[in-house]
Order: sequence, then C-alpha cells, then structure tokens
Amino acid sequence: MFICTDCGNESLKWKGQCEFCKEWNTLKEFKESKASNKSWKTWESRELLSITAAWENIDERIVTKSPELNAVLGGGIVQGSIILLSWEPGIGKSTLSLQLGNWIEEDIIYISGEETQGQISSRAERLEIEGKNIKILAESNIENVLSTLKKNETKLVILDSISVMYSNEISGTAGSISQVRAITEMVVEYGKTTNTTFIIIGHVTKDGSLAGPKTLEHMVDTVLFFEGDKFDNLRILRCLKNRFGSSSEIGLYKMEEKWLIDIENPGLEFISDGTDSIGSALSVTMEWTRPLVIETEALTMYTKFGYPKRSARGIVGSKLDLIIAVLGKYSNVKLESHDVYCNISRWLSIGEPGLDLAIAASIISSKNSKALSKKSLYIGEISLTWKIKNVMFLERRIKEAAKMWFDVIYVPEIWKSLTSLLPKNSTIKLIPVTNISEFSKLFT
Repeated sequence: MFICTDCGNESLKWKGQCEFCKEWNTLKEFKESKASNKSWKTWESRELLSITAAWENIDERIVTKSPELNAVLGGGIVQGSIILLSWEPGIGKSTLSLQLGNWIEEDIIYISGEETQGQISSRAERLEIEGKNIKILAESNIENVLSTLKKNETKLVILDSISVMYSNEISGTAGSISQVRAITEMVVEYGKTTNTTFIIIGHVTKDGSLAGPKTLEHMVDTVLFFEGDKFDNLRILRCLKNRFGSSSEIGLYKMEEKWLIDIENPGLEFISDGTDSIGSALSVTMEWTRPLVIETEALTMYTKFGYPKRSARGIVGSKLDLIIAVLGKYSNVKLESHDVYCNISRWLSIGEPGLDLAIAASIISSKNSKALSKKSLYIGEISLTWKIKNVMFLERRIKEAAKMWFDVIYVPEIWKSLTSLLPKNSTIKLIPVTNISEFSKLFT
C-alpha cells in the first residue's frame, strides 16, 4: 500500500501525484504487519451488556471552569475519551492545554516531546498556573510514556505532540505514517482500557489537513481545531467531530499577554468601531450554530485600465462577481468601469450566503459615497433572479440582534411576520426587501 504523507490517502500503486490532494512525490510505501492466524479455540468470549446497563456505567464529565470549552465538548470532558487538538504552530494549542491546570481540579500529566521540563515549568509560571495538579514528563518514546502512566494513575493526559513521538517497535522516523498511526492506536487502547482521557496535540499541513494519516480523525473521539491569526488575539475553538455531543459548536477566546480568556458575549469583537462610515455594513453570520455580528467593507474606484479589478478577502471571489453582476443588471449601480475591493473585518472567512445583502450594501455605499448607519443590519441571500432569498437560522440572527443596540434590520420579504420573535420592549424595526432593485433605491 502507498500512502500520501500529506493527506493520508491510500493507493494500490505508486503514482507521481496524489489523486486526493494533488501534491507531487508524496506517496510512500507502507507495509502493515499481518495478524497471525490463531485457532478459534483460543478466542475469548466477552460479556454483553444491554444499552440501559451500559448507560449506567458511563462516568460523569469533567466540567471545566471555561464555559466555552464545555460548550464545544458538549458539557465537559468525557472520561476515557481521546481528544485531538490541532491547527498551525504558534496559535496557542499548548497554552490551551496547559491552562487546563487552572480550569479543572483533577490530576494532569503533561507529556512533552518538544520541550524540556524546565521550559514547560517556565511557561506555566508565565501563565500563572499553580501546577499543583500537574505533573510533567519530557519524553518522546511512547513505550516509556505508557510505562510511566501505568505507575502514575491519572484521569487526564496531555500528549504534546503526536508528531514527535516514536515507537521502538515500528519502523520509520517520528511523524511518519507508520509511527503516527501505531502510536495513536496504542494511546486509544490504553485510554479505553484504563478510562484515561488523552488530549493529543497534532499539527496541520499547508492545506489545512491533519499532519500524518487522514485516518487519525477516525481513530479519536473528538477533533478540535484551534483557529486564529498570529497577528490577531482572537481564537476560535471549532469542533469537527464529537462522539459525545454536537459537532456544530464553537468556542471564542481572546489571547491576552498571559493567558486565554473566554468570550461568552462577542458583541463588538468583530467590528472595528461604532461610527457610521462609507463602504461599511453590518450583518449577522452563523459560525455553525452561533450567531456573530460582523462587518463587511467595500471600496469602489474608477479604473484606469480597460478591465476592472475585483478583489475579495474573507469571501469567495466568485460570490463578489455574482453580486456585482446582479447589481449591474437589475439596479442603477453600474460597476463596469470601477474596481471593486471587498473585505471581511478581522481575519474571518465567511462562505455562507446570509452575508450577500451586507456585501451589496457596502458596495452601493462606496459607489454612492453614502455612509451607512452602524445601527442597521443586512441579512439575506441574493439570487441570480434579483430576488432576496431567505437564509438559514434567520430567527437566531434576529434574536441575537435584539440583545444589542440595533434599530433596523433588512430581511427577506418572506419573513414579514418575524416581528413576533422580538422582545415586547424591543424597538428594532424589520424592513422586508423583495429584490435588489428595490434595495438599491434605499441608498440613492
């Protein structure tokens, strides 16, 4: 079997290019040891349990002092679960893991194959972690690690990181396909048999895939991505898989000078300021099941060349082309001779269609040099037939806006009856919009 070192895709024969990730010269031969053919007489029978009896044996979750982490994990850390925490280096994965020492009271064993015990202790002192419940082990050999864990029982083990661990029984260097897969299997087996929770820290490749085999995601119980930008202090803990809860939750954090703090009420976190400005419009987007108020920015200027330029950051370029085309055909906003630049504030990347109306509003504002109120929201999808279509979770978006200072929300016409969702004392006005032509006339 040949396995891609970038994405973990398997192939029966060697090829110059991986068919899955399209990378060149990444297929490496991998040989798995065949299981010995034992007689059925040596097989052991196991006890069967009913669902109700098995449910009674489930241990309670470890509830942390971080509401955001509890929400992402479905109520807390399930004992005996295997959690994979991954993203780019320097985002704060080790900081988040080490900060668990302040968030839970249970004993923790922190295993580091990248840092010495003194370096970990220095980082814990910087994070003001008391460390009374944390024991440190600087080791990269998995056999030595598991042997140490058997002599020191604990409920939570942090493995930092899986890419530097190696086994004496497996061929290949640390971080190779065979090593990562075998070590993960050992960890999963040990965690399930001893009811020990493991938090495995992993890295990602340049295309955002988990380093090592892609099958690593299927071997663990929970997959968490800790996303962020190195030049921004905002962090998003995103759950991609969770066997013990919903996989549609996110946690918001702010990276301070010393530690991470929860952002339970984002509010103005994704907005530059509250002053009215040209080319700036607000909307409510859904980061899975969580509504967030974000800001879209647009700049239009007369082009000096024959072909106008279109540039988008934070949204797909084809979405910007679509909105410009609909505006040009069905409204009085003509952009054939204008460059258009569009941006989502901070480092967010939004792909859902509920942002279309806000993007169109920011473009019209820039083209007509008319400032938009920061007390207005624009929610809706723009179709190719010029109509404003409904979006998912519109009720949640409006309820989120009702908690803040907004006065007006532009929504699709189909939702004229949404006023009943607003609190009795709310002063928010819902303005239904039928099509893009009617919408563009509001700003002329």
